[in-house]
Amino acid sequence: MRTGTKRTLKAARTLRDIVDAYRLDLPGIQVRDGRIALGSASPATAERLARLLGATPPDPDALAAAPLDADRVGERLRLAFAATGGDALDVHVQEAEAAPAPDVEPVPALGSIDVTAARRLVAAPRF
Repeated sequence: MRTGTKRTLKAARTLRDIVDAYRLDLPGIQVRDGRIALGSASPATAERLARLLGATPPDPDALAAAPLDADRVGERLRLAFAATGGDALDVHVQEAEAAPAPDVEPVPALGSIDVTAARRLVAAPRF
């Protein structure tokens, strides 16, 4: 196995461990084409991850008026990830994997990151 692939697999495994330790629901983490695909997350999981990366809590008054949706949470996560340094995280909104229904909310799809970004993500969580 090539050194680069071993490094990527090790970074993905470490990232899965930290995600599990913080009880974030990101089951789609996998290695694809030499990068670590993060999969999709519920808006609540994406918000928790943004907060762990240093995003300020949303204003309670603003939340009462308009709950966080996939677009707003995705932007908060993108900004929090960018603040850790390096490349930006590609976050886009996709329809939930369940059968399309009027009450099914769209979810943020988190794209993929390289080994360096995965290491930053592992080191960045704050309480």
